[in-house]
Amino acid sequence: MQEIRTGRALQLEGLQFAQNKVTLGFKCEAGTKIQLAQEAQQIGMTLSEYVDTVIGSRHSLQNQTPKSTSELAPKIEMQKKQIQQLEAKVNFYENDFLKSAFNKYRGQTVPFQNNKGQQVQVTVNSIEDVYTILINVVNLQ
Repeated sequence: MQEIRTGRALQLEGLQFAQNKVTLGFKCEAGTKIQLAQEAQQIGMTLSEYVDTVIGSRHSLQNQTPKSTSELAPKIEMQKKQIQQLEAKVNFYENDFLKSAFNKYRGQTVPFQNNKGQQVQVTVNSIEDVYTILINVVNLQ
């Protein structure tokens, strides 16, 4: 392992044998830290996990050939359309009726007879549970 001089003596002995992750501290601009924290939050990671991932993938990123904006534009547009379609689906299923029913029955076990005539109980812990009850009550035959 090559030693890098930064003004202080680095204690690198034994690091190559470390089995757990080690701490790496560095100074950066406040804006950089804020931006990294926001990016991490957007994808559901801690700042530490995100920075570890970014630094860990630096070699694979260097080997990729950069694509021009004109090459990426169609892909970005397609992804925007997919996001809009998914948002429309979420809005359809998470409507005021389901939200109201969820708030009313949250944490409660709701007994009902399903479309096969069986007695069933579902504990309402999410809006999906309300939807499950409703679709199992309806008999479309």
